[in-house]
Amino acid sequence: MRIWIICSGEAALALPPRAAAAEYAALCEKRLDSPVGETQGHPVAANGRGLYISPRAAARDTAEKLIADGMPQAEPLLDEIPLRPFGAGALPLWLWRALVWLRGLFGLAAAESGRVSRQKADELISRLEKRGEDCILVSHPRRIAALCDALRVRGYCVQRTGLGGIKPFEQLLLSRRDEHCGGCAHNCLLSNPGCSIGRDKAAREKK
Repeated sequence: MRIWIICSGEAALALPPRAAAAEYAALCEKRLDSPVGETQGHPVAANGRGLYISPRAAARDTAEKLIADGMPQAEPLLDEIPLRPFGAGALPLWLWRALVWLRGLFGLAAAESGRVSRQKADELISRLEKRGEDCILVSHPRRIAALCDALRVRGYCVQRTGLGGIKPFEQLLLSRRDEHCGGCAHNCLLSNPGCSIGRDKAAREKK
C-alpha cells in the first residue's frame, strides 16, 4: 500500500505586522479555514485512489485545485494540530513563526499532546491498512509530521519533495520498506526500479 500525502496551502490573508500569542494562533486557524492562494506543485491524478482530506477549507480547496479527478472525503483525523498560545505582548509575525518552530523541536508548540497525536495517527493508519488500497491524504504541516513519525515506526519509507519542516503544497510518498530494493542510496521502489540493483531485486521478487 502506498500513501500520497499533500500539504494544504494557506489563505493569502492581509496580516497585521504584530500580534499577541492568542491573536497569532487565531490567525493561523483563519488561514486554514479559508480558500488557499495561488497553488504550487504539480497536479496529481487520483486514478481511482481514495482521497481523504482534512475538514478545513484550505484542504478542500487544495484538493480541488491539484486533484481534478478526485472524490474528496472529509476525515476529522487529518485536521491540523492546534497551536498552544504562549507568552505575552505583541510580537512581529516572523518572530512568532521562529518561536513556534523552536518550541516544536521540544514538543511544546502543539495544544495536543504527543501521545494523543500518535493515537490519532495510529487509528487512521490502521483503518487505511485495513482497506489495503493506495490513497491520497490532504492535511496540514503538524498533522503530517505526526503521521510520518507513526508511519516510519510501522516500516514505511518517506520520500519528500522538500527539506526541513513540512511546507504548504509539499507532496510526500510513503511506502513500505519491503517495497524498496534497499540495496543502494537510490532505494528504488521495486515497481519502478531505477538502477541495476533495483531491477535485479525486482526480477528476483517476481520469481
